[in-house]
Amino acid sequence: MVGRELGVRADKRADRAIGGAQIALGFAVASFGPYLVSLAGELERPRAELVWVTSTFGVGLLLAALFGPAALRAGAGAVLRLSCLGMAIGAAAMAASPTLPVAGAGSALVGLGCAAIVLVTPAMLRGPGAAGRLTRAVAFASTAGISAPLAFGLLEYAGLPGRLALVAPLPILLVVAAARTVATEESGHGDRTAIPLGPASIGWLRIVLAVACEFCFVVWGVARLVDTGVSLGTASVLSTGFVIGMTFGRLAGPRFAERSWAVTAATATAMAGTAVVFAGADPATVTVGITVSSLGISLLYPITLAQLVDVPNLDSRHSASIGSLASGTAILTAPTVLGWLDTGIDLRTAFLLPIPLLLVLLLLAPRRDKAGGPAEHRPARPSESLGA
Repeated sequence: MVGRELGVRADKRADRAIGGAQIALGFAVASFGPYLVSLAGELERPRAELVWVTSTFGVGLLLAALFGPAALRAGAGAVLRLSCLGMAIGAAAMAASPTLPVAGAGSALVGLGCAAIVLVTPAMLRGPGAAGRLTRAVAFASTAGISAPLAFGLLEYAGLPGRLALVAPLPILLVVAAARTVATEESGHGDRTAIPLGPASIGWLRIVLAVACEFCFVVWGVARLVDTGVSLGTASVLSTGFVIGMTFGRLAGPRFAERSWAVTAATATAMAGTAVVFAGADPATVTVGITVSSLGISLLYPITLAQLVDVPNLDSRHSASIGSLASGTAILTAPTVLGWLDTGIDLRTAFLLPIPLLLVLLLLAPRRDKAGGPAEHRPARPSESLGA
């Protein structure tokens, strides 16, 4: 009984630490777009020359995948504290100066820190109810992401550099960096256990497909709205429908994330919204499509990440690394592929790309056994289910 209570307390401490880190991550990632515009304006340089400043998150995820298992030997809690401290330093540098060496170094620290948070999140939120806990954690990131562009816009409207908004998550980062977090991670026997390559590869592919769909909208949603004839400013405002839908879906998600029908419902909703985005000829219709799509897409990353974490005989260090590799792969490739399609066909048609990705993801969803649990995983006890 005492051991169970200690475990619950450790879970709560891990949830609080990861929740705070995800808030900072969501704000930072959502800041990259407006920061690029702000930095280019201050330096009077074309935005295309400065895109590398905002690509550090994807690169950081790939680096986290390579070095994550070794880093996690020090403990997920230690990695989390170090990453938050690095993010705080980097965000302060980006906010303080528009000079390119300082901005580039700060962006690198922020990108690597965000990637490290993605790495440790599944390592710290393992066990019963993982899908719900992960959904709740990324909901914090989505919620914080709404405020970032608004903060940039308000500062610019007041005549101040928008980059100053990057100081907003510093208090949270410093609190998490100072906390002595106890991670609910296994004490690893991973060095003596062979990685189950088949299930791990399928888990990796599920995450790639889920994140790929998400970032098609994140990167190209505004451009699709501009193609309907509205201004860039109006398109930017309308595109917040995607972030709002993601936030609502992930806040409500813990109630449904572990249901047997969750993936089917999420992919069907996302495909229906994508079809509306394709069919829409006016900004209102496209905005509705983007928002509907986000409601379905919002559940896919936390569910597929939980499925990877739950692969039997896959330890926390390797599942975290594989998850980071999958996210980095999707973030760096999917928007590029959609952009490449735009050069051969119009963006409206190219935006159908998420539909086949979602169909493949649905085909790869774990099959349910007779007891109602995933056939490839150990069935959860009724008391462990969020729906119980």
